[in-house]
Amino acid sequence: MIPVTCPACGLQILVPTKVQGRTGVCFNCGQALTVPAPPDKAAPAPPPAANGGRKDLVFQPGDRLADRYVIRSLIGRGGMGAVYAARDTLLGEDVALKCLLPGLLRTEKARRMFLQEAQVTRKLRHENIVAVHDVSATPEGILYISMELAAGEPLRGFLRRQRAERRLVEVRFAVSVVSQMLAGLEYAHRFVIHRDIKPENVILLANERVKLLDFGLARAVEEELALETDGPKKKKRLVGTMGYAAPEQVKFQPLDPRADLYAVGLVLQELLTLRTPLDPPRPLDQVRRDVSPSLARVLEKALEEDRDHRWPDARAFRAALEAAYETSYRPPAAAVPATGAAGPASTEGMVWFPGGRFLMGSNALRESSPEAEVAVAPFWMDAHPVTVAEYRRYLGETGAPSPRYWNDPDCRGDEQPVVGVSWQEALAYAAWAGKTLPTEAQWEFAARGRENRPYPWGALPPDATRCNFGEHIGGTTMVTLYDDGCTPDGIHDLAGNVFEWTLDPFAPYGTIRNRPEEAAQIPRRAVRGGCFQSPPEELTTAARRGVFPETQARTIGFRCVVPAPQTDESA
Repeated sequence: MIPVTCPACGLQILVPTKVQGRTGVCFNCGQALTVPAPPDKAAPAPPPAANGGRKDLVFQPGDRLADRYVIRSLIGRGGMGAVYAARDTLLGEDVALKCLLPGLLRTEKARRMFLQEAQVTRKLRHENIVAVHDVSATPEGILYISMELAAGEPLRGFLRRQRAERRLVEVRFAVSVVSQMLAGLEYAHRFVIHRDIKPENVILLANERVKLLDFGLARAVEEELALETDGPKKKKRLVGTMGYAAPEQVKFQPLDPRADLYAVGLVLQELLTLRTPLDPPRPLDQVRRDVSPSLARVLEKALEEDRDHRWPDARAFRAALEAAYETSYRPPAAAVPATGAAGPASTEGMVWFPGGRFLMGSNALRESSPEAEVAVAPFWMDAHPVTVAEYRRYLGETGAPSPRYWNDPDCRGDEQPVVGVSWQEALAYAAWAGKTLPTEAQWEFAARGRENRPYPWGALPPDATRCNFGEHIGGTTMVTLYDDGCTPDGIHDLAGNVFEWTLDPFAPYGTIRNRPEEAAQIPRRAVRGGCFQSPPEELTTAARRGVFPETQARTIGFRCVVPAPQTDESA
């Protein structure tokens, strides 16, 4: 990182060395800035660091760190350090090891803040966040972060290739990437602000999955620079990549999660235009014509200079983004693959519901309003989500491909819910079993009953004796573990553990009830019940979310229903 000083307002900004020689703008006053080109002669060597001679963090395969990690290969270098693939000999697994440059956090206070922030990031467990396993320092003083080895590439590398080949990114792909970023931030913002969202900190995995990394690191670096710049004649210095910092960050104002949302907006803009914040600005409609006005408005709101005019939180941003995509593009839902002939339905292990009328929805929840009285025909419902053992039998009889996470040791217990199953895969299983997925009305009727229960078990709030939620455990549990969380009818796991696919599109209730043809065109499917990561408010019997049907998530499973056959009296 090198400092660049604005000649107009005097703001000093830290920018990566790789943008030397390029032109940008000062986000404090708008003055044009040129990042100086590298000098012809080498800069003086930095002073020796107290890290055993590793001031440049050059490790070789076979080197040991902290008497625990064996270096395997270099993954990459950046302005804050180097990342290596390594073997954790204590846990017996491969990890990514991020070693910070020795001069990055020189003061004891900054190092202490780094370790404190790191303890928070260790608790973050979400499918769109790179998991941190360990954070510490070697006896030689090298700070390191041991984290999940995500087999992918930084979003920056993908964007560079697209730009070099002059190939615009599909709108669908851009929305998918940013939607997953926002899902990770929605969870993380309960604990921490990232402060340095940029393409370099977004990892693209297989199947277009996305993970965020480096939570909390920028906070410690800010503390270091604050200590360096104390005094009336010292200039403030901004941490973060030039261009991705929110206006309030540039002005050194207190930050809240909306600073991250501004940076996410810039990432979305770059995905759609292939132009970085350092490039001269061009109107979106001059770069490409296939971005709908509604999607452009979502982006414009994300990039408002006044944070009070931006999206209030990641969830609202994500909902608006996905709604804009759905209403403007609406790709047809994929056909359900034929994986075997449907057999006669067995109602063994299912619970009978006689049907009837009940109050569905909640006016207190935007996604679940308006409330309305709904009639449900009689049906049977699985007493618990489909388990790994049940799904294994299906795979054996049909030859269907294994779902994601099938070989994950944390998800393989016979009595755990099967996860990583897309909506189409869940429908295929249901068809094989002679069943189907529940409608939202059937699911909610089973969960809340005619007593209008706020939670499946009744009125008492969720706790660790009733369901698996709020990262108390950090993964799925046996589907019949929580007897106290059963409904009075004997249905397990309708709150927490895993979200459950339903048959219905995720559309406003008013659209579903009044314009069903329009609702049928919406690609996202409704999931219900919350999961092991969910806050308590997501466990209510009326709460719902929308997920693209191709999603294969560790947090989503399903259960089946069998509608009662119609009789002459009910026809």
